[in-house]
Amino acid sequence: MMTRIIRHWYEIAVFIAAAVAMILAMGTWTLEQRVLLIGLALIHVHFFEEFGFPGGFIWGGLKVELHHVDADVRKWPLNQLSSWWGNEWFAVAVYLLPLFTPRWHWAVLAAVVFAYLEFVMHVIVFNLGLHSWYNPGLVSAVGGLTVVSTWYLMQVVPTHYFNWLDLLMALAWIGINYWLAFKSPICRMLTAQTRYRFSKQDIQKAQRYIDRFPDEDFNQLHHFANSQEGD
Repeated sequence: MMTRIIRHWYEIAVFIAAAVAMILAMGTWTLEQRVLLIGLALIHVHFFEEFGFPGGFIWGGLKVELHHVDADVRKWPLNQLSSWWGNEWFAVAVYLLPLFTPRWHWAVLAAVVFAYLEFVMHVIVFNLGLHSWYNPGLVSAVGGLTVVSTWYLMQVVPTHYFNWLDLLMALAWIGINYWLAFKSPICRMLTAQTRYRFSKQDIQKAQRYIDRFPDEDFNQLHHFANSQEGD
């Protein structure tokens, strides 16, 4: 049962987003808290767009980063378990933790800056790398995270709420947590759990991108997970 839940963690992300939206609507929050809660909800919508519907981000992300995707799915640097770990760790560290550390202005800024990094990655880097005008995650990154961050900065920049040190600390915080999430020994240890490798159904969502590259062939990929198997 747990194996199946982890493999489809991105579907649970939609319910997390809805729960956060309800918390936001029911409480009295500061401007910074509202921005963080909205961001926490939107980042989970973002996860669903990348992995759930339309999905296909994992193959596309590996193609852009590595230029060639290994035919053996077991050798990929991420699986469903490490993807769940990485994305949720990042969401907690960058969006949830600052709710409880209001004096850490740089931590709030990290959540805001990350939206613009997502904008650059999805609008420029991934689209160029995949020869496409759209990639999974673009809509929620541009129409969600970036809009909220821009709205927030329009209100706080004139007040000189942040300084250059806050920006440097925010970038460092993003970098540290990205490493912990996707490059650290923890991530590699979780990726080594091959029973959590991606299923054929997961990767088929990227078929429209795979077809754009003559050197890649979905039919050559092997050692998929059985999407129906349990523990």
